Amino acid sequence: MEGFESRVMGTNERAACPHCGAVCVKEHDVRQRIKRDVPLRGHRVELVLHKRRFWCIHCHKAFTESDSACGRRKRTTLRLREEIGQQACSRPLMHVASHYQVGPRFVQACLETVASTQLAKRGLSLEESGSLPTPRFLGIDEFARRKGHRYDTLLCDLEARQVLEVSAGRKKDEVASVLERLSNCDGVEAVSMDMSTTFREAVQLCLPRARIVADHFHVIQHVNKAVNKVIGRWAKKEEGKHALEGQRHLFLRNQEDLSAEDEQSRATLAAAFPEIGTAWQLKEALRTWYAEASAETAAAGLDRWIAAVKGQGPKELRQALSAFRNWRQEILAFFDFLPTRLSNGFVEGKNNRTKALMRQGFGYSNRRHLRLRILLEVA
Repeated sequence: MEGFESRVMGTNERAACPHCGAVCVKEHDVRQRIKRDVPLRGHRVELVLHKRRFWCIHCHKAFTESDSACGRRKRTTLRLREEIGQQACSRPLMHVASHYQVGPRFVQACLETVASTQLAKRGLSLEESGSLPTPRFLGIDEFARRKGHRYDTLLCDLEARQVLEVSAGRKKDEVASVLERLSNCDGVEAVSMDMSTTFREAVQLCLPRARIVADHFHVIQHVNKAVNKVIGRWAKKEEGKHALEGQRHLFLRNQEDLSAEDEQSRATLAAAFPEIGTAWQLKEALRTWYAEASAETAAAGLDRWIAAVKGQGPKELRQALSAFRNWRQEILAFFDFLPTRLSNGFVEGKNNRTKALMRQGFGYSNRRHLRLRILLEVA
């Protein structure tokens, strides 16, 4: 590979002895050291550094002048290592290593150096034992590193839209251990989560003053699953087997997302299958309640919706009401923070991005590296 070579020598005529501190002017000898620098327009750049060794007349020892551009015993310049680390923040390690013609371990070291500086500005660290900055609104969710076997928990600052920590495990004790690392547990006003009993118990234990807010998307999704079960029951019957084939999306999508043609098809099917039509209407009524209710009217509106489900809803929707009994206060807490619509939307987005990272890295058996990638991801 063609490149450039530049010869460099220091201009200082004296140096402080690292052994006794005396200023020395006697030059002992000069040795050449080849250092890699940042490529110039795709060409390799090498610095031939003439490093001088001084002789201390006080302690009778030789020493080499300091090298601020590269660092002690480094064969690359500081700015090259920073550039490699920045590239590795958004590109696979092997791609960066191949581009700069270095080893993947060297790229990993550069990445961790750059990452430690960036994370320190946010009050975070590479280690999983330090204290964490306390957000006003906290979001919490889990993701599978190996589905059914290994899970990690994401903690996010919903106001700053940043990931605070990626902790191993999702059990109550494991989640509690990372919540205890918050610098001011009383400073958290609200925690948004899906309807996970494990997360709720951990938050109640470690953040007793924080309000728990059930993520409204998961609440509606819970009802949507019940609607899907109603459709599935009718799809198994002879009269619904062909009529409902490929038409489930008409009842599972939001009404405003349906085209005029889709809405007409949905209305026709609802007339043919009144139970499915009722389930869809109840699902849309819940969405309307979320959009229009306030802190003063939310409880009464929820009670009316529950009464409607009990009175005319299919059995699948009536069975889904258990979540509204167990999570009533957490569901209603959503309206106490309006106009801020607290949700796990940002956390779910990070969760999806994490899954994409794992697919790109074929699973990321190196959990430390995966955690680093997630923490470095920008909003």
